Amino acid sequence: MYRETVQHSTGVTEGTASERHATMLLTSAVRRGYAVEFTPAGGALITWTRHLFGPGEGSVVRAERSISLEPLMPVGALSPTTRIDLDLVAGDRQAQYAEKGGRRVITGLVWEIPAFTTARLRARGLVVEDGERLRLSLTARLGALAQQHRTRTTEPRGWYRPSAGDPYGAAGLNRPGGRAGMLRDGGSAATCSCGALSGWGGDRDEARRLTRDHRRAVAAAFIAEHLAPVPAPAVARCDCGGCAECMTG
Repeated sequence: MYRETVQHSTGVTEGTASERHATMLLTSAVRRGYAVEFTPAGGALITWTRHLFGPGEGSVVRAERSISLEPLMPVGALSPTTRIDLDLVAGDRQAQYAEKGGRRVITGLVWEIPAFTTARLRARGLVVEDGERLRLSLTARLGALAQQHRTRTTEPRGWYRPSAGDPYGAAGLNRPGGRAGMLRDGGSAATCSCGALSGWGGDRDEARRLTRDHRRAVAAAFIAEHLAPVPAPAVARCDCGGCAECMTG
């Protein structure tokens, strides 16, 4: 379950969303070209911009919209051992609960997760029953992906005094405030823990845009590949200006 917060034309609406409803929102967002980012807690943020007619003739106003999905039971930090257990469950369609020595365990085709670990995975809401088999919860999948893609930007070097061998030199750099003979470097590196992002921005804002675009691309690819669209029931067009069902406000 998720705490759902919708920012629309008439304000903010809060409620709860099931895993099925959250999946529908994510797949609909990618299909419409909206931006999606996952959170390490196992949630997601959907954002988009609407262009509305302004008060003046021919004027257009940009209206920011968003849907935030915060898990009622955050995933928490996933250790390497926990990731291995989750990979076992995710990769085996035979994963299910079984009883061993009077205690519940998770078993697969050729593997078994001990009772203590099984209880911990259940208590954290990382695995859920889907018919007769077990699968990872949506929060576990989103949280694991977000924790695999932790991005960072570096502090710009700022003002510095060039070395004697610097080809740019310091000649003519007659700046006030004690900065005479100094150069300024505002560049910032953008990296991701996955190793796929290693960029450079002219300033830190540009570097942050690189990391944001990377996280959004990862989320969109995951949704398109792994989250099958869930057909939503037909609803009449509401007049709230941007409810979670229509996502058009």
